[in-house]
Amino acid sequence: MINYVKVKRTITTGDNPGTKYLARLWRNEDISLDTIAKEVSNATTVSYPDMLAVLKALEMTISAHVMNGSAVKFGMLGAFIPQLNATAQNTLDDVTTDTVRRVSCRFLPGVEFKKSLKDVQISERDLNVKGIQLPVHPQKNS
Repeated sequence: MINYVKVKRTITTGDNPGTKYLARLWRNEDISLDTIAKEVSNATTVSYPDMLAVLKALEMTISAHVMNGSAVKFGMLGAFIPQLNATAQNTLDDVTTDTVRRVSCRFLPGVEFKKSLKDVQISERDLNVKGIQLPVHPQKNS
C-alpha cells in the first residue's frame, strides 16, 4: 500500500497559480540489502549468507554494466539504463567529453511491474500521532 499526506503548496506558474493542496508520497522506511537477503532466504532454500553474497555480487555487476554503457534488464521488474546530459554545441568538433555535464542511471519499470503499480492501493496517512505536541497559534479577536 502506498501512503500519502496532504500538503499545501504555492504554485507560481501555469494557468491557475496560487495556493493549492496536493497529495505527497509518505515514504515508509528504506529496505536494506540485508533485509532483502533475509526475506529471500526465508522464502527459498538459499541460505542467508549465500543470498547476501549473491545480492552484493549482483549490485557490483549491475553497476559495472551500467558504467560500461549497457542497459541492464531485469525481466518484469524493469531496466537500469545509463544516460547522460550534455551541453549543445554549434559544431560537431566542439562536442567533447568536456561538454558532458552529468552521467546518471535511470530506472524504467517493466510492463508487468508498471501495470501492478496502476492497481496499488493508495491511502491517506494520518499524521495526528498520539503524543506529538503541535504548536498552538493564538486566535485573532475580531
